[in-house]
Amino acid sequence: MASWDDLVLWVRVRYEVMAQDQHSLTFRLPTSDDRTQLVYVHHKGVVDGHDWLQIESPIGRLDEIDTRRLLELAEDAVVGGAVAVGGVAVFRHATPLEDLSFAEFDAPFRLVTRIADQLEHALTGTDRY
Repeated sequence: MASWDDLVLWVRVRYEVMAQDQHSLTFRLPTSDDRTQLVYVHHKGVVDGHDWLQIESPIGRLDEIDTRRLLELAEDAVVGGAVAVGGVAVFRHATPLEDLSFAEFDAPFRLVTRIADQLEHALTGTDRY
């Protein structure tokens, strides 16, 4: 069973953390074709008896993308969904933290960032995030 402190330590050993506070981490993951993607990980605390982790990766500014197209493209995602945060479209997924082992931390990060990167590329043609 993993804890938030376990996750923070695991990320710090593997990735360059760009920002960190008591309940969040920001770092960058490689995706494909020399592209990278920001990932924000938030510790949401206990909800309905489970300790939750939320993973987000930005796609583009809402005023610069076709949000209808974003929702259509996000339709095929196996997990997660597109949401707006502070004027930016992000792809978000949440999972109970205690369900993850050390070996399983990386898969949700990579899934969210890969989908966000594909959406960013399709909607903006850039690698801003």
